[in-house]
Amino acid sequence: MEFRILKRKDLDREAWNELSAGGSFFQTSEWADICASGIGFGARSIFLTGYLNGELIAGMPAVITRKYGFRSFYSMPYGTYGELILKEGADEEQKDIFNTNLIRFLKERNFSRISITDFEGRLSEIGEPFLTWSPSFTHIIKLDSVDDYLPPDERILEQVRNGLKSGTTRKAIRTEEDLHSFYNLYMMTEKRHGQRNPLYSKRFFETILHILTGSEMLYWNSLLEDSRMVGSCINFIHGDTLFNWQNVSDYSKRYLRPNHVLIADAIEYAIERGIKKINLGASPPYAHSLIDFKKRWGGERVNYDSYFSSSWLLRLLRR
Repeated sequence: MEFRILKRKDLDREAWNELSAGGSFFQTSEWADICASGIGFGARSIFLTGYLNGELIAGMPAVITRKYGFRSFYSMPYGTYGELILKEGADEEQKDIFNTNLIRFLKERNFSRISITDFEGRLSEIGEPFLTWSPSFTHIIKLDSVDDYLPPDERILEQVRNGLKSGTTRKAIRTEEDLHSFYNLYMMTEKRHGQRNPLYSKRFFETILHILTGSEMLYWNSLLEDSRMVGSCINFIHGDTLFNWQNVSDYSKRYLRPNHVLIADAIEYAIERGIKKINLGASPPYAHSLIDFKKRWGGERVNYDSYFSSSWLLRLLRR
C-alpha cells in the first residue's frame, strides 16, 4: 500500500465518494468541508489515504486546526466519526499497514492535541501509549423490515399527537431568517445545558445550509407555533442511516413537545426513504434523562471507541 496525505484540493472527489459510501456521513468530503469552513481561520481538511495499484482502498478524513500556536488533529471534529474506511475486499494486512503509517504520521507531526472517534473499532489493536482510549456510546433505532414504526413506550406517540394538536406546523430550514431563528434556539439550549460559550458558531450552521441545501444528505426540520420557531432538528442522511445530530428547543414551550414531534417527523421521513437505522447520537454517561429518552424511542445502546492525546504544555495551560 502507498500511503499518501492529500490536501482537499488534491483529493479525487469521485474516488473518495465511492470509498466513503461504506462509511458514515461524518467521513464524507462534505462534512470535512463543513468543518473546515465552519471552524474558519486556522482550520483545514486533509485526507490520509492508502492506494494499491493506483486504486484508493483506504482512507481517513481529518481536520487540522491551529490556534495560539497549537496544532490539533481531529478525525473528526466534535466527536463525530472519523477513523479508517476500508474498501470492500481489503484485508487485515492493508488495515495494519494503514494504521502503522497513521501512527508514524501522528508522531512525526507532533500535534498538541489528537482526537479520533473510532466507531468501527479499527484502531483497537494499536495500543499506542500516547493515545488514551475512552469508551463512548450512542443509541440506534433499527428500522429493518418496518413499515410503520412504533416506539416501545406508548406515551411517546401520545406526546407527539399532543404537540401536533396545539396548532403547530412543521417547516424545513431553508432561509437566512430560518437560520437566525434556529441559532437563537441553539443558544437558549446551550445555556440551559450550562454551556458558557456555544460549541458551534452561527457560521458553522450557515456552512451546513450552504453546502447541503438541495442535496439528499440533509433533513433540517423545525416546529412553529403561530409562525414562531419553538424547536428544530438537524438530520444527516448517508447510506442506510439517518444521523439525528442537533435538537434545539424553547424550554418555555416544552408543553408543545417539539423534540418529540421533530424526532417522529425525522423517523417518518427515514421510513419513506427506506432508511434502516436512526442514530440518535452520543450521550454523556451522566445524562440519565437523555439516555432514558432515547431508550423510550427504541434506541439500542451501541458502544464505540474514542482516542485522545494532549501535550503536557496544553494540559498545563488548561489548569
